[in-house]
Amino acid sequence: MTHPSPERLIQVLQRILGQARAIPEDWEPEATTYDLPRFHSEAEFAGRVSRAVDQILDQDIRDPEALRALLFECGHPYDYSRLGHPLSTVYELYMQAASGAARAVSFASRTKPFLAAIEAATAARGTAGSAPAVRLYAADRLPLSEAGKQALRHKGVELHEEWQGPLPAPPPGTALTLYVSAGPYSDDLMQHQADGICYGLPHGGVLLIKRPLAIDAKHIQLLRKRTVAALLAADAKAELRRLAGLPEVPAASATEQDCSAQLVSLFPEVRECAYFCTGLAAEAAVFGATARVLQGSVQGSAQSSGADAAPMRLFYAQNGYGGTCQLIAEILPAEERIEPAPLPVLGRDAAGRPFTLIDRFIDALPALGGRPACLFLETPTNPELQVHDFPRLMAALRAHRDRHGRQIPVLVDTTLAPLYPLFALEFARGWPFVLVKSGSKYFTRGKATLGVVCCGDDPLARRILDEARAAGSDADALAKPSQLLALAAGLLDLRPRMGRIAANTRRLAELIRAALARHGREVTLYTLSDEQLAAGLQSGILSFYLPPAPTRHADLVDEFVDYLLAHAPELVKNRVSYGQSSGGGRPDVFYVINPEESTQGALPEAVKASQKKDNVQICRISVPENGDVEGLGRAIAAFCDLKYG
Repeated sequence: MTHPSPERLIQVLQRILGQARAIPEDWEPEATTYDLPRFHSEAEFAGRVSRAVDQILDQDIRDPEALRALLFECGHPYDYSRLGHPLSTVYELYMQAASGAARAVSFASRTKPFLAAIEAATAARGTAGSAPAVRLYAADRLPLSEAGKQALRHKGVELHEEWQGPLPAPPPGTALTLYVSAGPYSDDLMQHQADGICYGLPHGGVLLIKRPLAIDAKHIQLLRKRTVAALLAADAKAELRRLAGLPEVPAASATEQDCSAQLVSLFPEVRECAYFCTGLAAEAAVFGATARVLQGSVQGSAQSSGADAAPMRLFYAQNGYGGTCQLIAEILPAEERIEPAPLPVLGRDAAGRPFTLIDRFIDALPALGGRPACLFLETPTNPELQVHDFPRLMAALRAHRDRHGRQIPVLVDTTLAPLYPLFALEFARGWPFVLVKSGSKYFTRGKATLGVVCCGDDPLARRILDEARAAGSDADALAKPSQLLALAAGLLDLRPRMGRIAANTRRLAELIRAALARHGREVTLYTLSDEQLAAGLQSGILSFYLPPAPTRHADLVDEFVDYLLAHAPELVKNRVSYGQSSGGGRPDVFYVINPEESTQGALPEAVKASQKKDNVQICRISVPENGDVEGLGRAIAAFCDLKYG
């Protein structure tokens, strides 16, 4: 991978971070999602940065606007900040060059650098064999609970804490040797004969890979993006400023107590909250915690380790968010006793009647018997905006409990409808419901990655949340102060903001229907009804299938997106996320995507293909608070005139 020399990069950092407006707007820490056409591979981004550094220094460019333009052309290494922000990637490029490591991988966690390396190694090897799969040497006490350390030993990890001096030669068959520093990076760390070197930062940590044959960087990055996050942009910026010799900038922050007070003011039935650095980190912690609680193997428990317990069957939508599906199907089973059980959301039975995910789950209950299980639901679903029949579901779950003596927890993601009052509804009372949602969307106006977990009074739900918080603490995956600040600010105006977003969404749905009706066409459009809106299911998401039409693009949706980008560039961005709001009455843009290529990119090809209607993929539009709805409606109408006129 091409990367700039550390000395030259430092000179450029002094120029771009030492003055205002010298970096692109979407390089700033508040940017969490990026234009998909500006996404390049990590290697391509590194090459572009290296060339920009050379141009800046060779031509002695110092003007902030000129610097910003050059960096804008570098684009992004990923499409979303939890995968890697431009600033966190630049920090990794610097550390790779400065240390001589084969790769540098940053984390929003002090423990995940070595935990991810261990997870990758033990998943590949297993725990069989006389020699330990992994040896870990730490210069200080590891920042893990005793239960967390014991779990590592159970995997075959040999722990050596407060280690002094050189590392001994590994016994034959050792898969991996890691060294964990007690302090920040120093050049002498690379002298240790280890496959990977880990060190900490104020709000994160770094894995320096010395031997790529022992540590697969791509696998490490996969574990990072699905269970924690890259070094947060604000923290990467602070670290880059320190390396450049620039003064520290005091940062505002908020606490968990601040956020919980705001959440309880919106949802009085909430009793416990936990906050994670991303929504996927929250899901990973909650899914694993639910399995351990149901199997009697919670942190610090004197009960069985859970090795003899049956795997927990985890039911979920097979075409939900792709990251969640990959987490459940590929990553968690390697660490937890979890059996994935994917279910289609929509379909028809043999008689042609609609058949839902809830129907399929209820049909699966008799065969489940008394085995441990849980159900994970998105409501509304993404991208079809289906709202589940909870009363019918709960009748079946209570009958199952009465028959087998086992409760099945229901984990619910209401990210698409952030004001949905789950715990206030009659069907939720007396049952272990746990709310798991991405705070990166409406909760923070799209200005910070975040995961939020809540529960009400139910004792089993509270045990799950407590166990998830303990797991998040060991993984150091809990939210950082800068993220909590964005959450506390975003919750202040959530209710009136969602009212405006919902009204804009309804109006855009009307305009899309009218644009196609002019040509005698109907559109399969998913939006929320008046009754659902009144029940608290306000959202800014529209999903629809365009009527078939000839196209030279891979899909008609791709042509639709490209048309809007070309003809309404001031209104539309091709971005993955939703919930965007600039605040202060400033204009917002709409996010328009083909989910097959973005939010559902990690799904199996067969699942993505099954989602097509008349060979056209679904389209998703995220409607903002202060977007020009009428202007976008005119652009969509022009596209319909072109394709169907």
